[in-house]
Amino acid sequence: MPASSTPAAPLRRLVAVALNASVDKIAAVERLEPGQIHRPVVLSVVAGGKALNVARAAAGLGMAASAVPVIAGHAGAWIEEALASGGVAVRPVRVAGETRECLSILDRSTGRLTELYEAGPGLDDAGWAAVDAAVRAELETDPGGAVVVMSGSLPPGAPADAYARLTAQARATGARAAVDVGGQPLALAAAARPWLVKVNAAEAAQATGLRVGGEPEAVAAARALRLAGAGITLVSRGIHGAVVVDEDDAAWRVGPPPELGPFSVGSGDSMLAGFLAAVAAGHPTAEAARRGSAAAAANALHPGQGEIDRADVDRLLPSITLDRIDG
Repeated sequence: MPASSTPAAPLRRLVAVALNASVDKIAAVERLEPGQIHRPVVLSVVAGGKALNVARAAAGLGMAASAVPVIAGHAGAWIEEALASGGVAVRPVRVAGETRECLSILDRSTGRLTELYEAGPGLDDAGWAAVDAAVRAELETDPGGAVVVMSGSLPPGAPADAYARLTAQARATGARAAVDVGGQPLALAAAARPWLVKVNAAEAAQATGLRVGGEPEAVAAARALRLAGAGITLVSRGIHGAVVVDEDDAAWRVGPPPELGPFSVGSGDSMLAGFLAAVAAGHPTAEAARRGSAAAAANALHPGQGEIDRADVDRLLPSITLDRIDG
């Protein structure tokens, strides 16, 4: 049975839970050559991890956002400062070790990105208990107006059902839960009946046991995730746009994007942020997905995951189509 997708309270704010936060850098070289010395130009450095990208993008789109990041060491302190300076309230969970760094290298000669992701610090039982307490504290005020965003990989030591537990916790308080993760954590979280699942086509297929294909396969996987428990399913398809299956099980085609920028990292996170900001502004599900697609396309135009220029969103939005697929 899918989760209820129409909570009584309007959506007002976002709580991003970042279990595997990182310092994310994008650098560019004229040509990436194995075995050679490179002197890259650093294009951006942001407080990253998918959930924090969502929070930053949502704040940039005018939505109130807070974050519960698991952080460690000097890099973790930098993340806390960077989020606060960007208008995101922070309730940090500090653990031992050092927060990871992730590097994306743009080869200007080909336009391709090479990504190097470090493993994050471990999350033991005490760390998990601290995350649980921090999320509960964030939801003490106005839970009905909140959406808890859970996205990104799990750090070493985190329980496989971490997102399922957080989904159940959010639902118990009356908050919405939004999940963007792949593999077994997605299957477990869907069974906990989140309000929204946002994944890419490959993740949707993997979680449902269906094959990756074109639009019909993406819609089938989206509907399978709804049958597994999700209320709304938004499936991104890269340059082909996205599909969304709404709370009434109606399927919609969104996009494709009118422009393809070179900085695609973080575009899925920006799509989720744009969707949530549009719902908070009062737009229905399908239109919110269209506005999320505009945010995703805007993200790809400039380096810096989730650092969106609202003027780009406004310019791109009229060119993004929205069509009912099956009715």
